[in-house]
Amino acid sequence: MGDDRSVKLISSSATGGALIEDLGREGTSGRTLFVLDLPRSDDIPAALPVSGPYFVCLLAWDARLASAAEVGAVAARLLAAGCVYAVCWGPDCEWVHDAFDAAVIARRPDGPWAMTTWHGKDPLSQAIWFALFAAWPDDTFADGCRSVVGVSVGSRAWAAEMRAAFAGPGEFSTQVLGGG
Repeated sequence: MGDDRSVKLISSSATGGALIEDLGREGTSGRTLFVLDLPRSDDIPAALPVSGPYFVCLLAWDARLASAAEVGAVAARLLAAGCVYAVCWGPDCEWVHDAFDAAVIARRPDGPWAMTTWHGKDPLSQAIWFALFAAWPDDTFADGCRSVVGVSVGSRAWAAEMRAAFAGPGEFSTQVLGGG
């Protein structure tokens, strides 16, 4: 199955009016690919109109100036929306990752748990590749995890890089892996 390249902008009351871009599907996993480009972390909606109840989230955010309460609120909001694998990237992403872990344990002390990774030493392209092709949630969530949501907070350039990768994941993978 190839890449599905239809692009749709979705705005709904569920997203608080935020625009989420549906960029089609990744051919191997069949996951629907979405990008959310937001100026501030508190613009992350409480619900996302994605395929299935669960999703992988690539969060690209410079959290150096964020408070502990803000970082914790972002993690809690994305987990409540259905995030079952958080791929954290950007300055201070280690701290964001730790906040996700704390929020995961608070939500489900006995599991199953959402998976988390941080990619502070990797370029954004490698974090994107990881989210698209290597992020697989706990078996409990696997069947319902039918989307990857790229969330860029405060950087249109990061959102543009995600958008380009999500619009052509096969070609993007070839480039990242050195084949093109």
